[in-house]
Amino acid sequence: MSGNRIKAIALTKGRNVPSARFRIKGIIEPLQAYGVDVSYRDAYASSYPPPGCLRRILWLAKELLFRIPDIISTYRYDVVIFQRELISTLPTYERFAKKPRVLDVDDAIWMHRRGWAANSIARRVDHIVCGNQYLADYFKAFGKPVTIIPTGVDVDRFTPRLPSSANRVVGWSGTSGGFKYLYGIEEALAKILSENPAWKLRVVSDRAPSFRLIPESQLEFVLWTQEGEVRAIQEMDIGLMPLDDTPWSRGKCSYKMLLYMSCGLPVVVSVLGMNKEVLDQDFVGYGAIEDNDWLHGLSALIASEDLRHCAGSNGRNVVVANYSTRAVAEQWRVVLDSVSESH
Repeated sequence: MSGNRIKAIALTKGRNVPSARFRIKGIIEPLQAYGVDVSYRDAYASSYPPPGCLRRILWLAKELLFRIPDIISTYRYDVVIFQRELISTLPTYERFAKKPRVLDVDDAIWMHRRGWAANSIARRVDHIVCGNQYLADYFKAFGKPVTIIPTGVDVDRFTPRLPSSANRVVGWSGTSGGFKYLYGIEEALAKILSENPAWKLRVVSDRAPSFRLIPESQLEFVLWTQEGEVRAIQEMDIGLMPLDDTPWSRGKCSYKMLLYMSCGLPVVVSVLGMNKEVLDQDFVGYGAIEDNDWLHGLSALIASEDLRHCAGSNGRNVVVANYSTRAVAEQWRVVLDSVSESH
């Protein structure tokens, strides 16, 4: 270590991968205040394979070649952070990186290839950081220290909008890969919108969804951009986070929910995994399992601006106190201190 400062290198899944943006790059600045200097190396294109057999072969060759100098560079640092696997679902060069090593996990990655990569890497690291309790329960079996650190929210960027009249927008933000969750509650959403014709459903994503029951007149599609992502959420009145009841969904770290709350929005979310833990901290909105739950929660919030304001204000306070990048950086400092001292 240089003086009392720690130099860490994080090997991420890709330049625009959400976990890289929010779990690593988002805490670099606040970590500096705690005496930790974090550099990062993104994957060449992405740690996730493209479609098509030939394209996958070329992709794998490029990514493996690109990662060799990254692994060599780890020997200039005090701590190495693996953000999941270097190559999705495959163990590759992780064993050759300098020690101590920290594995950062924000999804149920053991669901792929029977946990081949996840388990292999977990055995070779010195500490495992998990985004929630569900993930931590799995990785405790490897006998390594496990610390739960949620994904931090930049509360200075994701802020409530200025007081104004309601926009009458129920909103969802995420990649198109998550449309299946929205489609799962489409009947409830269609019913709510038919009962409240002045309200609309906003979907912020990389492409437009294809609903069967929701009329185009009550649907807004906003193309996601990094520059516009905050405003796209701020202009909502209620945030949605539906999930299906699967091990993969239970491993989700509730980041979508936390972003809504940071922007002062009340939420209606599936009562699964970390979502339930966040809901239990204060009245921030409603949890849902069945269609009737979605109808009840949305109806209550649509009917009362005061209720929306109360839940939104509570949610903002919960995020600032427990899930801000500053709070998360402090937890990371403790982990990095401990692994540095052990070597």
